[in-house]
Amino acid sequence: MHHRSQRTRRSVAAVAALAALAGSLTACGSDALERCVPEESTTAGAAQLVGTYEGLLKAKDIRLTLTATPGQNTGGTLTVDNWPTGSFHRSGLGEAFTGSGTWEVESGRPPNSRSLLRLRFEQPELFLPGDTLDKLSIGIDAKRIFVYDNSDPDVCPDFRLKLRRN
Repeated sequence: MHHRSQRTRRSVAAVAALAALAGSLTACGSDALERCVPEESTTAGAAQLVGTYEGLLKAKDIRLTLTATPGQNTGGTLTVDNWPTGSFHRSGLGEAFTGSGTWEVESGRPPNSRSLLRLRFEQPELFLPGDTLDKLSIGIDAKRIFVYDNSDPDVCPDFRLKLRRN
């Protein structure tokens, strides 16, 4: 009898440890209601994204404003405050910059077909693709719209901006 209860305790402890590990691996949660950001959208449209986004966590104090260009349904103009400077421009601009440019929604391509927000910075100087963070995932659910850096889909993104509701 003593043998069985000790084995049962070890089994329960092992199951608890595995459950804790599994919970930490899926930091965003599997249920849409538990996710830190909505799942990546495959149908995001430019009209949905217009507005001002406030940064959270690593994006704290960052603001991104997207404005639509009349007659164009794929994008428009943008302004940013405290946007992270890529390493190529850091010596001239510092760790962050305030600037402007254009944006567009890039339709997803198979196999995952997820839409991306593509940013093109023109001020304070022309940034080439990849000079700074210029591609963001788009997450939309019934209550929230986020744009975020989805560098690791298994981990809740630290760099995320939420559309401010007026």
